[in-house]
Amino acid sequence: MTFPLEALSAAVTARVETWARLEMRWHTRPIQPNYGKPVVSVEFESSAWLAEVMIWVTGEAELATVRLADDRIVNKHYELAGHGDLEVLLDELAGLLIDDRIPGAAVVAQWPGTTA
Repeated sequence: MTFPLEALSAAVTARVETWARLEMRWHTRPIQPNYGKPVVSVEFESSAWLAEVMIWVTGEAELATVRLADDRIVNKHYELAGHGDLEVLLDELAGLLIDDRIPGAAVVAQWPGTTA
């Protein structure tokens, strides 16, 4: 399976109103060769959150977030088969940022050295 890495930038840009409402800045990094397993990522930043989405050409994807108010980490691994799965990932990110909905199967932790 080969995932179309260029889809990430387009999918993030399509949600520009959501990111603006959340006062999120984002930066999409170009596709990197990554030792024969190409990867693309986008980083998000606001006064409340840091987040990153990374997608490999194999469809493996990682969502990593930190809520700055209490250093809570919410991370999730995905296996993307197509554009629909990417939309689910971005929907789950938006749900976390807007409504504090933890995605199913996510890992929730506290940054070491911080109290909840």
